[in-house]
Amino acid sequence: MKKITEYNHLIEKEMAKYKQDTRKIIDEFENKFNKGSIVATHHFNNASPELIGLVKSELEEAGFRPELIGNKPDGHVALRVSLLRSSEIAASR
Repeated sequence: MKKITEYNHLIEKEMAKYKQDTRKIIDEFENKFNKGSIVATHHFNNASPELIGLVKSELEEAGFRPELIGNKPDGHVALRVSLLRSSEIAASR
């Protein structure tokens, strides 16, 4: 069996794609909030857990409190962010 390091080019390629996809999703959240939405939701269908985790982590690092809703058999997961709920977290810090 080859060592994991021999697959670094594949890992780097996939991580670059995940980072690009993460940026697009974060931009969607920002656009919704900039338009006056209090709650924004992104729906993932058959998305990788790594992508969902990256998006969730980036939101948390920015001070938001994202919630994962549903994990249905068809692979549908929604990531919901409420400005009100997130502001409660920020206020308590």
